[in-house]
Amino acid sequence: PLIFLVNVPAGIVGMVLGWFLIPRSRHLAERTPFDWVGLAIFVPPVTALLLAISYGNRLGWSSPLIIGLFGVVVVMGAAFLRWERRAAAPMLDLSLFRRVPFSAGIASGLLSYLVLFGVLFVVPYLLENALHVSVGLAGLELMVMPVGLGLAAPVAGRLADRVGARPLTVGGMVLTAAMLVVLVVSHGNEAAFLVELGLLGVGLGAFTPPNNAAIMGAAPRWQSGVASGVLNMTRSMGTSLGLALTGLVFELFAGLHPTQAGPVSMGFNAAALFLAAVSVLAAALAALRGSTGLAEDPTLTAE
Repeated sequence: PLIFLVNVPAGIVGMVLGWFLIPRSRHLAERTPFDWVGLAIFVPPVTALLLAISYGNRLGWSSPLIIGLFGVVVVMGAAFLRWERRAAAPMLDLSLFRRVPFSAGIASGLLSYLVLFGVLFVVPYLLENALHVSVGLAGLELMVMPVGLGLAAPVAGRLADRVGARPLTVGGMVLTAAMLVVLVVSHGNEAAFLVELGLLGVGLGAFTPPNNAAIMGAAPRWQSGVASGVLNMTRSMGTSLGLALTGLVFELFAGLHPTQAGPVSMGFNAAALFLAAVSVLAAALAALRGSTGLAEDPTLTAE
């Protein structure tokens, strides 16, 4: 329970700072009725996808329940897209995804959050069961990655204004992929492991602020609310998929002995290589956004 309680004061401080520091929106979309039908159609396929991924390995991928869940994803997902194309005031303006900088940023961002939370999920297994670190010390050592992310993020945000988003986002995910591969090779050395984990956080920190800024800059100003909502949804989806898919890969290779050093190391290696491949894919998608700066999208200037 304290894990949730500790966020209460942080949330209050964030609300107060946001009220006084965030400027009032100047470019607002016209008021329209909320798309309740779109929301009702949207929730089932998302829920079904997460359930299918989470329980597929446990129940069997050919089990009727898992097949049925994927069926819900396909049918309801198609129904949602069809409804949003025809709705007078859609919950999600699909035309946003025709913009390569926006769609590439959203896709690569989702994958980056998958990697971030996949690492946070699998590293404690290695620290506690393979390197025999206590639970409390494992938590402290795991903080190396978010500390690296937090130190790199503001620097990357400032650099993005000068060099654009693509070099930082591509470079950040390439660094992340490289550190994941190195972790597989050298996780027997705890000191080196922590350095590599910190550099992995630096890579994610170099990616996240420029990518988020580029996503918002790729959307028309009057659609900034929708763009922000999509961005936050991908963060949540990436978190869930990171836990589910990384857990799946880890379980497949660690087998029935996720507390023994040998199986845990094998499961960690497989999960880290999987996340490295995802990082490379995220870098490739980030490279599609082009070399323009954060506020230099010619289609937005034309509008």
